[in-house]
Amino acid sequence: MKNIVVLTGSSHPKLAQKISESLGIELGSCKLGKFSNQESSVEIKDSVREKHVYIIQSGCGRVNDNVIELFILIQACRMGSAKRITVVTPLFPYSRQSERSQKKRLPQHQIGTEIMSSLLQTNDQQPLPQGTFAQSFMGMETDGGYRQWCARAGTLVAHLLQAAGADHLIAMDLHDPQYQGFFQIPVDLIYAEPSIIQWIRSEIPGWRQAVVVSPDAGGAKRATSICNKLNLDFALIHKEDVGGTRESMGLV
Repeated sequence: MKNIVVLTGSSHPKLAQKISESLGIELGSCKLGKFSNQESSVEIKDSVREKHVYIIQSGCGRVNDNVIELFILIQACRMGSAKRITVVTPLFPYSRQSERSQKKRLPQHQIGTEIMSSLLQTNDQQPLPQGTFAQSFMGMETDGGYRQWCARAGTLVAHLLQAAGADHLIAMDLHDPQYQGFFQIPVDLIYAEPSIIQWIRSEIPGWRQAVVVSPDAGGAKRATSICNKLNLDFALIHKEDVGGTRESMGLV
C-alpha cells in the first residue's frame, strides 16, 4: 500500500487513526488550523504526487467548518498532483437537505396572497383565488404547493465536492438514496446495519427484551429490518403538524 495516503480533517481524527492502523499504514501528516479571522488553514506535510489519497471527514460537529476544510483538503491534494482522491464521509454533510426532504410546502391557498402582498406592499389589492398568481408568475407550476424557491443545500454541497476535485465518494447510510444521482463521480454506499446488530448483541445486556424505536416514518424501514434480524419488537413515533406551528407526537 505504498501508493496510498490517508488524510483526515478535524471532524473525527480518532476514526482516521483506527482506519490507518487497520490498513497497516501511517496516517498522513496534515496541519489543520484557523487564521486570526477564523478562515480554515490546511497544510499537507507529506507528498501526495501520483498517489491515491483517501480523505476522511464527517459531517458531524461543526458542520460548516468541516465542509470548508474538506473542500480545501481536496483542492490541496489536487494541486499536489494526487493521482486519485477518494472522500470518505460516514455522515455526508447536508444530506437531510435534498429536494425531497425540504420543509413542507406552504398550503396552496396562501401562495397568491403572500407573494402579492410582498411585491405590492399594500393592502388595497384583493386576494387572488387559490394560488392563481403563483401559477402564472414567471410560468411556474405549483402542483400541490409552493416549493420552487426552496434552497437545495444538499445538492449544492454535492456539486462543490466535485468542483473541488474529488474523484470518488464513499458514504454511509445516506438520508435520501436519490443523492447518488446528484454526482457525476462514482459513489459507494456502506450500510451500518451489520455493525449495529453486532454492537447490540455484544454490548447491550438483555438485548432480547429490548424494543427498537423509529423516530419517524422515514426510519421505519431500517428499524424493522433490524427488528426482523434480531427478532425484537418494533415501535414508531408518529409526528403530526398541529396548526402549522406546533408538532404533536405519539408512540405507535
